[in-house]
Amino acid sequence: MTNTVETMLAKQDIRDVLSRYARGVDRADGALLKSCYHADAIEEHGNTYNGPAHAYVDGAIPRMMKMTQPMAHYVCNSHFEFDETGDVAWVETYVLTFARFEDKEGAANDTLTGGRLFDRFERRDGVWKIAHRKMTLDWNRDMTTQEGWCLGLFDPASPDLHMGTRGEKDLTYSRF
Repeated sequence: MTNTVETMLAKQDIRDVLSRYARGVDRADGALLKSCYHADAIEEHGNTYNGPAHAYVDGAIPRMMKMTQPMAHYVCNSHFEFDETGDVAWVETYVLTFARFEDKEGAANDTLTGGRLFDRFERRDGVWKIAHRKMTLDWNRDMTTQEGWCLGLFDPASPDLHMGTRGEKDLTYSRF
C-alpha cells in the first residue's frame, strides 16, 4: 500500500484514538473511553466480555475505580489496511499491559501482559472511531511485587512526587 496524504492523516487520527483509549483505561475515564468507540461498536474482550462497547465501559469503570493498585497500558506498533473507499481500516496494534493485583493471601503481585488489539475502525462523518474490537493475548509474566523506586532514588511518600492515580486527581487532568 502506498501512503498518501489522506492515509497518513487517517493513520494519525487512528493512533490518536488508540492513545486516548490507553489514557482512558488507566485513568478510569468513561467519557474518554466512549469517545474512542462509535455508539454501536462491539467489544470482544477475551473471555471477560462480548457485547456493546459502551456497555463494556459502563461496567468496567466502577471496577477500575475500586482498584487501588497501579495499572498502565502501552500502545506499541500498529499495522493498517484500508478498504477501497478509505473509510474502513483494519488495524492490528501491539499492546503491553502492567497491573498489580493482590493474591488470595493479600500479597501484591505484578502482571505484565503482551497482546494485540484487532480493530475495525470506521470513518463516519469524517471521524475515525472503533466499530469492532477483538483482542488476543500473546504472553504473560506474573511476579511478586518488588518495588524499590530506583533503589530509593524516588520517595513515593514525598508530597513533591506525583504518583499516578485513577480519576480526575491524576496529573493528566491538570493544566499548569
